[in-house]
Amino acid sequence: MSKRGFLRNTETRKRIRAYILERDGWQCHYCRRPFVEESDMTLDHYIPWSIWRQSRPRNLVGACYPCNQAKADALPLTFAWLLLRNAPALGLAA
Repeated sequence: MSKRGFLRNTETRKRIRAYILERDGWQCHYCRRPFVEESDMTLDHYIPWSIWRQSRPRNLVGACYPCNQAKADALPLTFAWLLLRNAPALGLAA
């Protein structure tokens, strides 16, 4: 499925945005700044699209524009840390 395939439908996109706003408590997932209006929120792929090609709600978070731009196409630091921390247990360490 293409990156936009799942969210191409306007109604689906509206429902997903509303769900994520409620799930994230109407605040930015990263800086916790509250959203005054729905239009203040951008959808961000928590695990970047380039790594995990999923646009499902489990991989989407609400983010303010500055946080979304700052994260860009990187893994969140906590997620990367967990991967590195568990590397020996997964047999990934040399």
